[in-house]
Amino acid sequence: MGEQDKIPALIVGEIGLVRSIGEAGIPLYVGSYYTDNVSLYSRYCRKRLHFPHTTSEAFAEEMVRFAKKEGRKMVFFSDDDRAVLTFSRYRDELGKYFYHNLPPHEVVENVLDKRRFAVVAREVGVPIPVSFNPASYEEAEKVAGEIAYPCIVKPASKDDWWHPDFLRLVGPYKKAIQCDSREELLATYKKVVQVNPKVVVQEYIAGSDSDLFSVNMYFNARKELLAYFIGHKIRIYPVHAGVASLVETIDDPSMRDLALDCARRLGIQGHFNIQFKRDANTGVLKVMEIHTRNSLWCYLATGAGINISAIAYYDMIGQPCPLTPNYRTGVKWLDIAKDIKGIRDYRRNGELTYPMWLRSLRGKRVHHILSLRDPVPPLADLWFILRRRFERKV
Repeated sequence: MGEQDKIPALIVGEIGLVRSIGEAGIPLYVGSYYTDNVSLYSRYCRKRLHFPHTTSEAFAEEMVRFAKKEGRKMVFFSDDDRAVLTFSRYRDELGKYFYHNLPPHEVVENVLDKRRFAVVAREVGVPIPVSFNPASYEEAEKVAGEIAYPCIVKPASKDDWWHPDFLRLVGPYKKAIQCDSREELLATYKKVVQVNPKVVVQEYIAGSDSDLFSVNMYFNARKELLAYFIGHKIRIYPVHAGVASLVETIDDPSMRDLALDCARRLGIQGHFNIQFKRDANTGVLKVMEIHTRNSLWCYLATGAGINISAIAYYDMIGQPCPLTPNYRTGVKWLDIAKDIKGIRDYRRNGELTYPMWLRSLRGKRVHHILSLRDPVPPLADLWFILRRRFERKV
């Protein structure tokens, strides 16, 4: 297949996904609601598209308009839960213009909504922490008397707490808030429901940030596993309740098999990202969350020798894949900006020293934004940071 004949990909997502597809020689376009998305400035991006917000019907309509104008069917990729959910909701129309391999819409909703997932996981036997879905303060009081402490409170969807009033009402953003007592749980519940009433109260799984793992898989439409890799989260930011800042590839057959079993119980096809935490007291793996999309750090797989995004591309268009499904362990992915922010907190907690931090960076690494082969996104990122700081001062 010549370069001009290759089916293009439309990417609504982060720079790692763009680079993974671009480095495989696949033509791609990038669409985003945010004008400061550095993916738009990648050397691999052939067209920049400004889309309505990914939660809106207008987003789907704009995708259809672009596809009609382009005059050819494209492959849809996203590492954004909101974009995946909206695409799935309007898949009957969008499927005419875009190749995709999403599981049935009910499965997508069951996985991406943590309240629904807590119910479904119990029904099908996926090992999750004890979870409750209080819908009122009265129900929260009942939960407060039943759950063991410490526990955590988290939103049904992570973007539920991406709200300008969150800092004022609750405090600095975290993916989850730990509560050590009944009083703290009820006080936290009162605050967070002012931002969004859909929350999950969940058993706290003992362990450090380095007890977190992510298994990333791709299944074809027959639910056959075509590729996978496992990332061990070494650090996250914000510490103890954030997203990965340093991840390393490992292989663990028992963890892979548990992920496979969970995928089959849930009826998964396409991309599958399942996050585990190993209980420090029991050694048992518990499922913390699941996504029907690429990992935000899928470029780690590419750097480790398995371009899982490109493998998915060839499967979706029905072409033989020239890539191998094997990867190297010990390769690291680093988000240097987040990792530097986290050093102070890890040091304060006695979990990290500067020499330990430097030693942890040894070995082969790939970066979230930094890249000599694709130098404009880092420069754009620096410009956007400086501009936001200037605007805050003004």
